Amino acid sequence: MRRVAVVGAQWGDEGKGKVVNYFAKEFEWIVRFAGGANAGHTVYVHDRKYVNHLLPCIVPDGPGRGFLGAGMVVDLQQLVGELEALAADFPGVGAKFAVDPEVFLVLPWHKQQDILLEKMRAAPIGTTGRGIGPAYTDKASREGIKLCHLFDEQMLKERLENSWHMKQILYQGQLTMPPAEVAAELIRLRDRLTKLGVQFTSAVDMGNVFRSTSVLFEGAQGVLLDLDFGTFPFVTSGSCMAHGVSSVGFSTFELDDVAGVLKAYTTRVGAGPFPTEEDSSVTQGIRERGKEYGATTGRPRRVGWLDLPGLRYAAIRSGLTSFVITKADVLNGLETVKVCTGYRIDGVVRDIPSTSHDFFVAEPVYVELPGWPSTNHVNFLKYMTFIEEQVHVPITYISYGPKTDEMETKDNLIMSM
Repeated sequence: MRRVAVVGAQWGDEGKGKVVNYFAKEFEWIVRFAGGANAGHTVYVHDRKYVNHLLPCIVPDGPGRGFLGAGMVVDLQQLVGELEALAADFPGVGAKFAVDPEVFLVLPWHKQQDILLEKMRAAPIGTTGRGIGPAYTDKASREGIKLCHLFDEQMLKERLENSWHMKQILYQGQLTMPPAEVAAELIRLRDRLTKLGVQFTSAVDMGNVFRSTSVLFEGAQGVLLDLDFGTFPFVTSGSCMAHGVSSVGFSTFELDDVAGVLKAYTTRVGAGPFPTEEDSSVTQGIRERGKEYGATTGRPRRVGWLDLPGLRYAAIRSGLTSFVITKADVLNGLETVKVCTGYRIDGVVRDIPSTSHDFFVAEPVYVELPGWPSTNHVNFLKYMTFIEEQVHVPITYISYGPKTDEMETKDNLIMSM
């Protein structure tokens, strides 16, 4: 059975949700394996817009089902809200989803910590304030709560009391919502998920099911935001690469394809290095035409030209085997399009950064390519061919609009020219 992972090949916001939703009709399970509610995956169903922060981007009225894997950190209030919004249009859709009891929970305290920590920093890192970093920190330091603890209320209360005691000392009594109140809220949300029809089942129990059917793995953010290999410290707190499928009991060797999603240009939200960033009337126009504002935060995205050294780095780090290019239509009408082909680092031009630190000191080296009036023009085909030859990863699909069905294979695009 076919197994495919979809990950971001840049700094996130490449359009992964739409891509996953497009492919979802071909798969029986869509599995979100990492990240939390700091990810915003926008999809259109029957011309209606939905933004999933936690839910896998299944087709709500299709046969496929969604699974939230243990590599995630889950805000139950956000999850319930997303399910209720979807169930209002698709009654009973909650039964299409299952959650691994091993998922780590984002508590109200984590969101408070997130804001307090960002205020304490001399140089803020641009956190979304969704509590993701503090939740992953608690997970690594063996504090906090997993979903499975909600089914052992005595253990739940003990763990919350212990965590509250420590956090109130560290944060000098600034955190609100005492343990008993948090416990009651978590229990209420657990029961609400049950009423919505959500199943609680582990990847261990699902192992035979997943291996006897087709699975589409949905990543979050992008490779350049990965905790280990992204532009640290301006990164997220979890895995953004295909290797994150290990949290669902899979190896990358079991994947048939690792599809990296990239924009025809590059964007970034928040602080951190961005070698190809350009603040000009051209890039401002790209931001407006591409509606480059964060799906989670609403913040305007920084805009720059396509970064091939970054793509080469992402391809190696995450083992990308194909590309899906999005938003090429946003560049329609430009006379020329700039592409970064190398980084000048310490006076030497390099094709690919060796470490994440290289992104901080890189000076982009550009070439200019002819623009195109529309994505069915030969110059756009030449643009894609240039990317493939430079990065040595084939482009298989093209997205030319925000709606789910506004996608086609590269082969079909060529045939229509």
